[in-house]
Amino acid sequence: MPRRFLLRADHVRDLVDARHLTHAQVAERIGLARSYWSQLINRKRGLSPSIRRRILACDLFFGVPETELWERVALAAPEAA
Repeated sequence: MPRRFLLRADHVRDLVDARHLTHAQVAERIGLARSYWSQLINRKRGLSPSIRRRILACDLFFGVPETELWERVALAAPEAA
């Protein structure tokens, strides 16, 4: 079954809040549009390999294990017509 990566939104929000940053500031530091970051943090969009690399390269998440930043989830099977 195909899988995709989604942010562990609650944990990432806690990390952002602990640093007293806005999500707009986080998006800028990662190099993403605020709207794109919003889709990621609200789990409306999956994480591509390049976005995962950007997050890992960001100093805000330095030393945070990947398993705490995102999870791999199975995609729902399409419904039969």
